[in-house]
Amino acid sequence: MIKRFFLARSTVLTLIILVLGAVVVGYLFPQRFLLSPAGMDRWALDHPFLATLSRTLALDHVYTSPWFAVLLALFMVSLLFSTWEQFTRALRLTREGGGGGKSLVLACAPETVAAAAGRLGYLRVRSDGDSIRLVKNPWGYWGNVLLHLGIVAAVAASLVILLYEKRGSIDLLEGEVHGAGDPWTRQDMGLLAGTFALPEAVRLDRVVPEFWPNGNLKQLTTDFTFIGADGRHSPYSMHVNKTIRHSGIRVFQGKSFGRAFYVGFQDANGAWQGDIFMVDSRFTGDDTPFKDFTVPWTSATIRAKYYPDSDRRAPVGDNPLLLLQLVKAGKVVEELSLTAGASGTLGGHPVTLVKSEWWGGIIFIDTTGMEGIFFAFLVIALGGGMSYLSPPRELLAVKEGKGCRLAWRAPRFAELYREEFERICRECLPADEAAGGDRVADGGHRG
Repeated sequence: MIKRFFLARSTVLTLIILVLGAVVVGYLFPQRFLLSPAGMDRWALDHPFLATLSRTLALDHVYTSPWFAVLLALFMVSLLFSTWEQFTRALRLTREGGGGGKSLVLACAPETVAAAAGRLGYLRVRSDGDSIRLVKNPWGYWGNVLLHLGIVAAVAASLVILLYEKRGSIDLLEGEVHGAGDPWTRQDMGLLAGTFALPEAVRLDRVVPEFWPNGNLKQLTTDFTFIGADGRHSPYSMHVNKTIRHSGIRVFQGKSFGRAFYVGFQDANGAWQGDIFMVDSRFTGDDTPFKDFTVPWTSATIRAKYYPDSDRRAPVGDNPLLLLQLVKAGKVVEELSLTAGASGTLGGHPVTLVKSEWWGGIIFIDTTGMEGIFFAFLVIALGGGMSYLSPPRELLAVKEGKGCRLAWRAPRFAELYREEFERICRECLPADEAAGGDRVADGGHRG
């Protein structure tokens, strides 16, 4: 009953559609690990209904959600039943053959046919005196088994990754150190992953973005250093599509980077307060979105964005212009623009932009089960090769009177290998004619 349910075409199709649908949902809904907390908050404000739906159904972390794990587990059970079916079928075909195919009566003995077939690579799999069964490429029966087994291994490995993967990302200023146990800027943990801490501290040394003349990003290079407890330094340099592996943890270039502005404010008591505004690099002219910041010396919200160059028009430049807005009750009450070293006032407070430098994001992933994915693809490739590059051919010679009846069958690409069957018949013919055999009217040959 359970087996029939999981092998039913409707069940398999439904599971496949649901898995593909989950992938689409993961693409359409912003995933909290890939978007900054501020970005998630902004999306939630713009789409309140979808945000509620996303939080309720865990659509903001599809691949680490319980429902996706259950979906993958059900899909794996269906594949396991299907693989077992393929296994029993391959075992039966290997032992008994599939029957059918071409049939011919010859005057020669079964051993004569077996000798001719053996010269073409056929292997004897059964012989009982009156009949001989030979198969060429018998392992070809097991290609589909390996294909299904590889898919099962891929799904199982994906399930292990989903349950145990640990992902964390940090946004660092140049020269800033993230301690081994420090909290992550963003993290996404598997259902059974536990906690995630780096084995060593890491320091961001340098962020080097390169831009095309139109302002689009050409390349982003990040230099960073792991610092061991014994003071040992392990420097690395990475860029997009380049992965670093250190102490079993994979390190990726984060998508987020931008300018960090060091701003000094003078509060109501005359004391100077230092704040750092880490603003994302997203130049779209005047449409560049603001990023909200909360500072301790005022109850108002500070909004910030920057232009790559002080003229506000150049998409690339070395003299960024910081634009600050003071927002109260959702309304902009004052605005201030500053370049490095310049001063002004905002909300009655003296403000100075001390300097700016780049900041960047780094992603760390501790994955269990990735080797299973590579092994699964190896098994799938092996199964595909066995199915399509070495299809089996069956030959059965059964003693009939003074001759034998020859049955030949190719489960796949029969016309392609028909010549092989005819060659066996031709090689048996001389011995047959020497014994006085005659061809029968339907093209067969009877002694």
